[in-house]
Amino acid sequence: MVKITSYPAEPSDIKHYISGEKMKNDHHLHTVLTFDNHLNIDVLKKAVMQSTKKLPLLLCHFKETNKGAFWQESVFSAEDLVFLIKTTEPEAEVNRALVRKLSTENGPQIRLTVVRTESADKLVIILNHMLADGAGFKEYLYLLSELYSKLLENPNYQANLSLGSRNLKQVFDQFSRKEIKTIFTEKTNRKTVYNPPFPLKGDPKNPKIIWTKLPKEVFDRIVHYAKENDATVNDVFFAAMVRIVQQTTHQNELSIDCPVDLRKYLPGKASQGITNLTANITCQINANDDLTSFESTLQAVKNSLNPQKNSLTPLRIYYLLELIFKKKSYSFAKKASEKMYSIPKTSFTNIGIIDEEKLIFEGSTLTDCFICGSLKYAPFFQVAATTFRGELTLSTNLHGTTRDHDWQKHFLDQLAREFTLLAHDEL
Repeated sequence: MVKITSYPAEPSDIKHYISGEKMKNDHHLHTVLTFDNHLNIDVLKKAVMQSTKKLPLLLCHFKETNKGAFWQESVFSAEDLVFLIKTTEPEAEVNRALVRKLSTENGPQIRLTVVRTESADKLVIILNHMLADGAGFKEYLYLLSELYSKLLENPNYQANLSLGSRNLKQVFDQFSRKEIKTIFTEKTNRKTVYNPPFPLKGDPKNPKIIWTKLPKEVFDRIVHYAKENDATVNDVFFAAMVRIVQQTTHQNELSIDCPVDLRKYLPGKASQGITNLTANITCQINANDDLTSFESTLQAVKNSLNPQKNSLTPLRIYYLLELIFKKKSYSFAKKASEKMYSIPKTSFTNIGIIDEEKLIFEGSTLTDCFICGSLKYAPFFQVAATTFRGELTLSTNLHGTTRDHDWQKHFLDQLAREFTLLAHDEL
């Protein structure tokens, strides 16, 4: 009898599953890679199949029972994962491919669509967010490109890959007993969440991903401005986001979710396996904060985020959930996760720099790449940022009406304009 392999579902996997169940988002991650020529489809298929040695969950389906949740191995071929579409209208096909849905309960947990014109390819990849966060998705893309390149050179290449730990325990293992104690004893002021009143109606049947790009000189100026003002690039992103939200809603009290990568606590800032290692802090803007200039808004953002960046308290909920899922019944733990994990409805996620040195597909030149987050359901709203070769891409995703999408496009344009004005010293 053939033994069916299964893998435990981590609390962070289940957290994203709940987000889908509760219609907060579709828990998918999305990327578009643009090439100057045609990829070798057979080699790409081989590379994807070999990548499943590192992340076998890609070929699994998700199961819930009274005893727990797990990923169970299924049988899929490369043809179930990689699709080729030949077209004279690449933009329309890319947009269609980006909003395709995976089936968590049936699998597979990834879909690659090559959108091919006469002379070039665009590669659209959708990954189940339950398997990885933005940083984990980048790790997967780097691995895929490495496998593709090696298989192109040597069709018999076999990578030596293993799953590695996907558990948050690898983060907590880095802390001393004293630091673990701090997670629980450090006092926090529970602040009221102020969700901006955006005019989003929502339409579950009309998903769309919208993005805009800013040239390298603008991003270079953002980096320079951050250094000049003793801030991070992320702080500058949040200052711009706060200003546009405030100008759009005329609301001075704002709460904006800020995901943080927990890999900063790991040796070499690298996780053992491809997974979700993200916590959340909140950029809290109060009624008395000065938002009249970009500089004063940046100061308000720093005043809010800096104490949280240097605190272990944001890890409290994750440590507790690890314990609860270990000690309590699955139904109890799932309900606890649903109750305990609550973030503002508006968020800005800086997925960061996509490293062109680690994303090389041999024989092809990658001319552009960006990653965007999950498709939200109203009233949830998120802007994502990625940078590739110094070019900044801002994106936002929503199951919304045509009017919602027009509003989102206008919001992104305003945000891009804010960065452009900042780069030209016009704010």
